[in-house]
Amino acid sequence: MTEPAERSDGAASMAADEFAAWNERMVARYDIERYYERSHRLVRWIENRRIAELVRLAAPHAGERVLEVGCGAGHVLHRFEGTERTGMDLSQTMLARARRRLPKGVRLMQGSADSLPFASASFDIVLCTEVLEHVQDPRRVIAELVRVAGPRGRVVVSIPNEAMIDRVKRVLRRTPIVRKALSTLASEGNEWHLHTMDADMLRRITEGVTNIRSLRAVPNRLLPIRWVVLLGAR
Repeated sequence: MTEPAERSDGAASMAADEFAAWNERMVARYDIERYYERSHRLVRWIENRRIAELVRLAAPHAGERVLEVGCGAGHVLHRFEGTERTGMDLSQTMLARARRRLPKGVRLMQGSADSLPFASASFDIVLCTEVLEHVQDPRRVIAELVRVAGPRGRVVVSIPNEAMIDRVKRVLRRTPIVRKALSTLASEGNEWHLHTMDADMLRRITEGVTNIRSLRAVPNRLLPIRWVVLLGAR
């Protein structure tokens, strides 16, 4: 099986403490609050569509145990009201932002996505959105998500469709008026991404680990900027 191609900046081979420090530098460089709340309305529309699709595929019920791995500032987890929520992130900065956004009853903790500190089958729903491209070993992370969800749990991930995003960027760069209006999307860089993600890459890193039960394009099949995916036993 072909392994995921890695970016050349060296972060993929860093020791755990070095990687955590590098990740904090990326958190400081890219303002997630600005992206979700103050980017162009089209970008925010796409992100709202993505999160809505995540919620639909997760199909949460009141009282279910929900874990978000790579919870960031809590923009996704706050949509799962009525459930028993746990958020985990490598970044203390992100966790502080999530604590400001989420109610006190939400459990937040620091940890690495490739070694989750939970027993198998601990959660009904496990979320991991726009994270796999940032981790050192996405296949190992997938295995951990599936393990803590167990055979009856729902694992929902989302990834950027980078080839499509790059095509959109090229079009925007050739169209000055549009480029100015959509500057957030046009200037979105990849230095934080260790892997080039798309649907084929997702199939490779899940092969032999879990099944892809549903693959949804966001905002639509004609313009699949993001993929939202339900994983688990068929």
